[in-house]
Amino acid sequence: MRLQLTYILIALNIFAFGLIVLLDDRKEPYDTKIGGLAECISTAVIETDRIELRGQIPDKVRIIERQGSKWMLTKPLQWKANSFAVNRILNQLQFIQEEATFFVSEIERSGQSLEDFGLATPKIKLIIGRGERQIVLSIGNTTEIGENIYLLGPDYAKIYVVNREVIDSLLVELGDLRSRSIFNIPVFEIDALKLQIKTYSGGSDLKVRLGRTSSGWLFEAPLNAQADPVLVANAINSLTAVKVIRFQQTDDLILTGLKEPFMEVTIHGNKRQQTLLIGIKTPSSVGTEAAYFAKLEDNPTIFTLPAEPFDALREAQAALRERNFMSFDPAAINTVQIGQGAQEIRLQKLEKGEWQVIRSEKGSDIQPNRTDPALIKNLLDDLLELRAIGFVADAPTTTDLNQLGFSDPQRTIKLISPKEIITLELASPESKNNKLYARTSGSVYIYEIDRRSTLELLPLDPLMYRNRLLDSLPQAARIQTIRLENIQTGQLLFEKSLSAEKTSWESVLESAPEKEQSAIFVLLAKLRDFTVKKYLLNEFTYNYSIDSESSVPWIYRLSADVLLPGDSINQLDTRTYVFSKRLSGTVQIGGSEDQATIFETTQSIIDAIYTFEQNTIMPPEATGDEVPDPKPIDKLPAPESILELPTY
Repeated sequence: MRLQLTYILIALNIFAFGLIVLLDDRKEPYDTKIGGLAECISTAVIETDRIELRGQIPDKVRIIERQGSKWMLTKPLQWKANSFAVNRILNQLQFIQEEATFFVSEIERSGQSLEDFGLATPKIKLIIGRGERQIVLSIGNTTEIGENIYLLGPDYAKIYVVNREVIDSLLVELGDLRSRSIFNIPVFEIDALKLQIKTYSGGSDLKVRLGRTSSGWLFEAPLNAQADPVLVANAINSLTAVKVIRFQQTDDLILTGLKEPFMEVTIHGNKRQQTLLIGIKTPSSVGTEAAYFAKLEDNPTIFTLPAEPFDALREAQAALRERNFMSFDPAAINTVQIGQGAQEIRLQKLEKGEWQVIRSEKGSDIQPNRTDPALIKNLLDDLLELRAIGFVADAPTTTDLNQLGFSDPQRTIKLISPKEIITLELASPESKNNKLYARTSGSVYIYEIDRRSTLELLPLDPLMYRNRLLDSLPQAARIQTIRLENIQTGQLLFEKSLSAEKTSWESVLESAPEKEQSAIFVLLAKLRDFTVKKYLLNEFTYNYSIDSESSVPWIYRLSADVLLPGDSINQLDTRTYVFSKRLSGTVQIGGSEDQATIFETTQSIIDAIYTFEQNTIMPPEATGDEVPDPKPIDKLPAPESILELPTY
């Protein structure tokens, strides 16, 4: 019983569905005999899927048809219609108002005819319909008074007088009816980009394909490599934003270069794709931008478009490629090895998170030094951000590697973490010593990178990695005395001490000149945390050799008596640093015998010591005095007078 009831319900549903289809497709005409003009045509306007504008001239026919959710211009050419222009036509029709109305029978009784109103052979017919149902509005002459238009209604029984501005808004020019957009797949939907570029060297066409992945974009052809997601997004945005410059009347594929296009651009969306064919460049003309002839693969309409976005795709396999080729987690790295030949620098992370630098070389002792944590962080960040400036080889042979200098690399860097070891090799061939090439253990590709900045990033001198903080006093330590003396002359430039009466440096220095006060306060601060600009030697000598022929002696000694708190009694210690003369505005050499090192001094110490230098002649520009005129230089004798000099 239940089964029979189910069959009956299915049969009733089929009958109801068929009745709906039958009623929907019935070919009954629209009811055009009710109300005013807007009421007569409103149903047709709402349901329409076709708009035709026909005139007395055949090539002026405009036919717009709805295809799915889009409006398409099917005559005089096939192209996407401007949805704004189409909606404006429909809105104007839906709310059109007549100024006056009279019957055709009335004008015939008065001896007039449709021809007198320009409606026997109307200038324009506006046809709106759906399927085989349609209404026709015939547009005739302009009224003699009021600049209105005669319009023959869809029932051919009434003539309406309507505002001319309304009619003018309906008669859209062809250029306004056509959309100038080319691709209609939304950017967010695009998941692949394919290019086929003709090579005129006789080889096969270059085929480039990029696919979207969960992490970005990937080259799938002509190689398997990461693409730069930002550059790919910019390229796709540029392509989808390209507009038609001009639609062409010709359909000649040979003259426009579209018979064998030099480029095919295909974008893939959700189960759909569009392919754009690019032909030859249009004949150049002064003051206009370069343009190509083009057409969509499934559309015969030929048009021109800007050349720039497509010229940028000629080298897409390099232009869109990811140039950051290093991939690692800086926080996981615990050892960095930098070597060249037998020489190696090893940076090691200690248990408490600090780093040390060790130099290892055949025949030399291992010398560990603390490193600057900020310097190590910058080094790892810079390595992670290494960028290729060119792509040299995607499948290099052993011969290629030797020719590029990888048989004797300039640097070999190993980044070691608990999970992996990443090796980076930098090489430079003897024939191209201004080039620097790179390859990593996780890739076969050879990249060109900036030579100068990269080698400066990876010095082999361990002193370059040493912590710039040379010495630091405990928080409770107290500087009791500070002095600066000239070692060469034995002259004491200044000496200041705390006392029972004056227990603060502010009170000790209150009577000193302001410039000297500022300089001593700088030196006091630096003595608590003594930093250097750059290390020069990992040992102390009694003069510093600039080269094999010249050296600079120590001129100044800066010392401080420091009271260090102890468990039972306080301990008095002395910190001493020596300095050369000021070699330039920003260079002065310093040394510490206790720390066994020689270094370049920071600018603040250079300026502070300079305050106490004796017999310093300041230039008038520095003191604000008037700059004297230079002494005149005697003129050389004229060539003739030289020739006239007596000879012996």
